[in-house]
Amino acid sequence: MTSFLMRWMRILSVLLALATAPGYASEHRITPEMVSAALEGQGYVVASTTRTLLGRVRVVASKGLIWREVVLDLSTGQILRDYAVEFSPNDPPRTDGQSMPRGGAVISGTDLSEPGG
Repeated sequence: MTSFLMRWMRILSVLLALATAPGYASEHRITPEMVSAALEGQGYVVASTTRTLLGRVRVVASKGLIWREVVLDLSTGQILRDYAVEFSPNDPPRTDGQSMPRGGAVISGTDLSEPGG
């Protein structure tokens, strides 16, 4: 009976320690500042950082004729969308500088990581 009680005490103490410890995921969540810094590190100029109707953060950035939109869920720190388009020099985007222009050719995610692309 004593070993049974000791075993449950150990299990309870481990569960209590896990419940009160700061979450591992919360320490490694992506923040809007991290997204902006990463985009700027890739040569983009951040045009705007806004909040959507669902409480997400939307970062719009440009690099020449390439425009990129990143949507981040603040509750999980997860990037929900990373969308990039490239416009033709003959048809540059018409935008107010704050919103993602429409049109252009979609760029795949692998092209974005290459230097100069």
